[in-house]
Amino acid sequence: MSLMKKFQSHLQEIYIKKPNNFTYNIRKLYKTVMISNAIMTKDQKVVVRAIIQMMGAPKKHIEDTLKLYVDKIKEEHKGITVLKDYTSKAEKKKGSKLFNVFSELEFEVQGVEELVWFCFDYMPASVEIMEPESLVYSSHEFTDFLNDLQGRLHKVDMVIKNLSAENKVVKKNGATLVRNIIMMLLKDGTKDVKTLASNAGMPEKHVLVFLDALLKEGRIKKDKNRYSLP
Repeated sequence: MSLMKKFQSHLQEIYIKKPNNFTYNIRKLYKTVMISNAIMTKDQKVVVRAIIQMMGAPKKHIEDTLKLYVDKIKEEHKGITVLKDYTSKAEKKKGSKLFNVFSELEFEVQGVEELVWFCFDYMPASVEIMEPESLVYSSHEFTDFLNDLQGRLHKVDMVIKNLSAENKVVKKNGATLVRNIIMMLLKDGTKDVKTLASNAGMPEKHVLVFLDALLKEGRIKKDKNRYSLP
């Protein structure tokens, strides 16, 4: 349906259903039809409402932290212009010691790409595009956007893989350290789980995991509830 035919169709509907507020609805209709048929360009402004949410304790700390976070968005993200913002008071969750607080931001951003990078950088709880009603991209612009998006995703994937590798090394070194601590403690004589846990500064159930592993390896022996070196 052409733009003019669509406008005429909506015009007839408004005249029949809402004759008392005809002038206001004509203006609203014109804006809606023009926006919905606009071609979205790379730098076209988009009006967005986003919710930034945090949870934590104590109450004042989480409120101050969210305020600093919102101020950081306003100062650092040059691609957006904040039109309105509202921050709630922290409310305690039922059955929890944690407080929940949120900020609602209404802002103008230069193009959808900039909105996507905003979501990557600041992780809003929800996002609503208020204007325009329809977004239409050329294949060339959308291809550029997808390539930029892939670049970001590859960076995130690399960070996750590096953190995973570092975490494995930390776990392995931590396990080795605990095993050595247990062996050193048993050099002084036989000990029960409670004594080993107290000296190692660990919960008994965690120490038992290492004791069972050392027993299977034959590096320690067990007599009733006491452990010792072979």
